[in-house]
Amino acid sequence: MLTLLTFPGSFGAPSHSPYCVKAMCLLQMSGQEWQPEYLHDPRKMPLSRLPVLRAGTELIPDSASIQMYLENKGVDFNKGLSADQKAQSHALIQMCEAGLYNILVHDRWLVDESWEHTRAEFFKTIPWLIRGSLTRQLRKGVRAKMIAQGTAQFSEDERAARMMLDLNALSTQLGDQAFLFGAKPTAADAAIAPVLDMIINLPVKTGARELLKGWDGLPAYVARVRDAAYPKL
Repeated sequence: MLTLLTFPGSFGAPSHSPYCVKAMCLLQMSGQEWQPEYLHDPRKMPLSRLPVLRAGTELIPDSASIQMYLENKGVDFNKGLSADQKAQSHALIQMCEAGLYNILVHDRWLVDESWEHTRAEFFKTIPWLIRGSLTRQLRKGVRAKMIAQGTAQFSEDERAARMMLDLNALSTQLGDQAFLFGAKPTAADAAIAPVLDMIINLPVKTGARELLKGWDGLPAYVARVRDAAYPKL
């Protein structure tokens, strides 16, 4: 049986990492037998992050590599899609993982009210004597990355304007379909819906959360992906 090494769940999701949930969705869609193994500290993992798929003695890190591993075993996550559609799918995934994901990270870690919930949920297994100093250091590192990447340099209105472009692209692609490329979930849904889901379920009201919750069609789309592809853990 395949084992997915993953962060545990939080805020209603089966993992607090959208990349871990993406890997879970891909495993569900693949039809392979698998089980989760929950970790809190990924530093000893390949690439020092999660998810990691354990297949026998082999460890496959990163959700994209996990997808390629499963595809090499014969799984087709884009069955029936044309070459143009596969290109569009790849572009939408990259857009989400380079844009919307960073908005999620920003609002979890850098919005003070949200950070209180994030710290309490993500780091509850760390002894309280060192939790404060460790999480302050981690937050400082995330802030530096968000500044270097650019998201933290923008104002709330500027982030919203960029987010609207991404949401409009997703809405245009979705149209009146159940999923992004038709009646069944594909690789794009496995990658994109978890990010949207976690923005919708941010623990406090942020501009990004309210924008997405009010965006016609997308919250219902996320619910459909949850029902069709999320594991029942």
